[in-house]
Amino acid sequence: MATITVAVTKRGNVSIPVTLTVTSGSTPNLTTTSNSTGSSTSNSSNIASLTWNPDTSTNLAGYKVYVGTSSGVYGSSINVGNVTPYAVTNLEVGNTYNFGVTAYNTSGVESSFWNEVSKSIY
Repeated sequence: MATITVAVTKRGNVSIPVTLTVTSGSTPNLTTTSNSTGSSTSNSSNIASLTWNPDTSTNLAGYKVYVGTSSGVYGSSINVGNVTPYAVTNLEVGNTYNFGVTAYNTSGVESSFWNEVSKSIY
């Protein structure tokens, strides 16, 4: 914690306690590749492999991956822990999936979404 001192005319000084939180200034790059078999009736082999640059925050606890079929609209998050590649499995053929990733710190505070990527499974 730090303190800012403000000079007040005719009445002396006033001290105000301030807490400064520094977060990572970088926005990691999110990319995707896929492994799909369009002729397969099973969706277990339809995979989107996501990779991103690691967050360099000293209090990083992990990452959450979000998946949706509309841009910017995601279902619940997948907590992937503190890993930078992650494979989303069981994707259905004929759909385009959108992916977003966030980082969260040891206090549970989650970052905003990084760039969205999409992948069509055929």
